[in-house]
Amino acid sequence: MALNLSRNTKVFVSSVNGATATGAILTAHVTTAGSGFAVGNVVSFTTGTARVIVTGIDGNGGITNFAIPNNFRGAGISDSGSATITGTSAKVSITDDTAVDFTGETVACVITIDTVTAATTTQDGTRTGTGLFKGNETGANCFRMGVLDGYSFSQGSESTDVTITEAGAAPNRGSKRFNDSLPPVEWSFGTYVRPFLHGANSFRVAADNDACENIMWAALTGTQLPSDNKSLSGCGVEIDAGGTGSVVKFDQSDVHELLKLNIFFALENTTYRLNDAQVNTAEIDFSIDGIAQITWSGNATTIDQVTATSGEDPSKYLLCTGTEEAATTGNQAQYAEHINYVDTTGPQDADYLRNKLSTMTLTHKRNTSNILEVGATNETAVYDINITGGSITIENNITYVTPETLGIVDKPIGSFTGSRSISGSLTMYLNTSAGVVSALASNDLLTDLASATDLVTNAFDMTLNMGGASAPNVAFDIPRAHLSIPTIEVGDLISTSVEFMAHGSTLLEGDEMTVKYLGSTSHTQAGYKSTGSQAV
Repeated sequence: MALNLSRNTKVFVSSVNGATATGAILTAHVTTAGSGFAVGNVVSFTTGTARVIVTGIDGNGGITNFAIPNNFRGAGISDSGSATITGTSAKVSITDDTAVDFTGETVACVITIDTVTAATTTQDGTRTGTGLFKGNETGANCFRMGVLDGYSFSQGSESTDVTITEAGAAPNRGSKRFNDSLPPVEWSFGTYVRPFLHGANSFRVAADNDACENIMWAALTGTQLPSDNKSLSGCGVEIDAGGTGSVVKFDQSDVHELLKLNIFFALENTTYRLNDAQVNTAEIDFSIDGIAQITWSGNATTIDQVTATSGEDPSKYLLCTGTEEAATTGNQAQYAEHINYVDTTGPQDADYLRNKLSTMTLTHKRNTSNILEVGATNETAVYDINITGGSITIENNITYVTPETLGIVDKPIGSFTGSRSISGSLTMYLNTSAGVVSALASNDLLTDLASATDLVTNAFDMTLNMGGASAPNVAFDIPRAHLSIPTIEVGDLISTSVEFMAHGSTLLEGDEMTVKYLGSTSHTQAGYKSTGSQAV
């Protein structure tokens, strides 16, 4: 019996499901070991686009064991032992991309393919393959998420009960249950808010600002993965060069279907894949005694259990040994991470943000009568308030569609977005100012809102700097925050709570809020390159 402990769970999020093209390697073995190899060499072959990573050698440097990550499985290779692939004129080290010639070697290695994929579908044959995992390269599409305790994923069932109700001296009282359909999968997990800078050996351009959770923001706000191409339609996350910040915006989210993800929960002894997952909600927490974090939640259409030998598990690779016509699995990060996924979860890879350093600026225009007014040209009311907590919640209000066919257990066939909503709350102590307009306090905010009886929709310019006013930090800029009148909460110290909602410049514009990440820790790791990647 093999149990699964939640503390050993790894979570991967990708825009692809890992299913490759027809004729990709499933199992293979060494026919000719060759010579002069070293463990860690990446060997390219003359047939297809296959590559292998050397994991074991004999006394002459001949290959005895090799690994095939998802991205190295090739395509268009003949089936069942009829194809051999021979090493080309160079091999490459996975650690430093250094090319080494085969010159002087007696025999180049030869590997025989035992089995290959038959079609461009997932291992159970039910879903179309959407591509290979890409880790260490421009266009990376698979990322490990540093998930907090309390994650969840599940899919229940919808059923109908049929009962008999009769009168008489001996009534029938039976009942029967029918399964009708599977509702959408529900999933949720939390991550820390972690900005970072790309270093010289990283999967984007050096000095670019990025975030460990940017793929989640991309799925929340658009239809494309994060990009440094600002003109890319559907891209809600822009990776800006030159240290100007990674920006999340919502102007690309007015679509019926946002970016679909595949979420992999790699437990100790099995891996589950959530298909066509949508990010429905993100809740950003400002609890001042904690580390900045976001809770992501949403739905998916189905759950699959994937095997490593199919190549569809990003945490594993195929491990082929000697002349055995079979493949086992391996999960050493040295060979899986470099090719299959990006991993920035280490303490040295990205910054953590302390909420207690967070600051807020809040301003609103006043009219000549010193009353709050939208679009007024008089002086601006500036509120100097230190928050004691709060949160921001972003909702896509996604709805899933499920058929209801008699005699069949139906599954969801897709989803569509509803109205977008960005709202939140802030807590602060109730204090007063000296009456200076440039330094108003929370009590002045309460008084000003209560006095503006003609202002049915206010527009406060709000900026929340999570982690402080300078890098590393994340700035939430809400140029038109509608604040409700604060409520008083009685305790040892009197405090107040303010609810708010972000408005766009018009009801049809998606400019309610922008989020800007600035990092200070440089992520750099051997084997990563923004160009000239190993992956194929």
